Amino acid sequence: MSKKGSAHSQDLLKYQKLYNWCRTLITSGVIKNKDKFPSENILQKKFGYSRQTVRTALNQLEEDGLIVRVKGSGTYVSYENKNEDKGKPRVGLILSYFSDYLFPRVYDGIESVMTEKGYEIDVAVTKNRLNDEAMYLEGLLSSNLSGLIIEGTRSSFPNPNIRLYNEIRKRNIPTLFIHNHYPNQKFDSVEMSDARAGYETAKILIQNGHRRIGGIFKYDDMQGMERYKGFIECLSDYGVKFDDDWIRWYSTKDMEEKLSKKGLMRMYRRTKDCTAMILYNDEVAEHYMEFLEDRGLKVPDDMSLISFDDAELAQSGDVKVLSVVHPKYNLGRVTARNLLRMMEDPDWQNKNYSHRFPVTFNDGNSVKDIRSQA
Repeated sequence: MSKKGSAHSQDLLKYQKLYNWCRTLITSGVIKNKDKFPSENILQKKFGYSRQTVRTALNQLEEDGLIVRVKGSGTYVSYENKNEDKGKPRVGLILSYFSDYLFPRVYDGIESVMTEKGYEIDVAVTKNRLNDEAMYLEGLLSSNLSGLIIEGTRSSFPNPNIRLYNEIRKRNIPTLFIHNHYPNQKFDSVEMSDARAGYETAKILIQNGHRRIGGIFKYDDMQGMERYKGFIECLSDYGVKFDDDWIRWYSTKDMEEKLSKKGLMRMYRRTKDCTAMILYNDEVAEHYMEFLEDRGLKVPDDMSLISFDDAELAQSGDVKVLSVVHPKYNLGRVTARNLLRMMEDPDWQNKNYSHRFPVTFNDGNSVKDIRSQA
């Protein structure tokens, strides 16, 4: 495929992902009818997409009757769920983020199971703020809920909302965590095998001759810490040197600054002697690939990259980032099915409804075999 054709297909992919993200935000009720919708500039800044890509997605949303633009005021949601039945049984869904590539597919998986069984879903997004989690938990506890699905907020740390989680158990509300769980709360969860995934990514690099391996990890959620844990265990098992300077960290609060060009330059100065980098997810990989490209460096010739989530974002020309596959839609379906089983089981607190997905990789080509060089 020519560079021009590849760029065009990437623009189409980005437009579709942005449209799906926006549509799910609206139809799920995360952003309510008549609420203000993010502007073109905000969406451009958030996703790093071109003005034309953002405008195309918003035009489609407007054509579908999901948003309305008011001159001089902004863009507003114009969707009211007429199929919503207040008499139906309800489950609560608390998410920490609504990322563009995970949220729509995971939510679709949950919804496909729950609506088939006649349940409505009340969705809330904490934006990784523990105060917001407490507010939403209190609100959902005051409703007559049949069950709860929760993605932990700042899940690498012990959760302070202990009183509310004790109340959930006291009221015997079936609750299942998705993507992660809290170290100080004993609820079952449906997750990727993140530590194993971290181990396998490092193993692939080592088997391809890499010994100077760096990483960028997120420290305020469990996924980041588990991926890091697997990575360092693999280095130890294979006798590969660990170097503090080669590991860079970021959190939700400083993500924008750390993944900016200046932030990535600071990371690169510490890790430039590495031949390979393990990146927390494909969003980080996309930023890092663009940064390397701007410096005239090629993946995988000059730097091998490996990542997590298989988001189909991080592509540059003919290079596709090798990435651990996130089950997305299937993760949502398994979570919903397990919650339904819990809701039928009065003894759910003494049973195991957890699930871990096996580690699989996409067909990426971003890792170079340098064994002959070594």
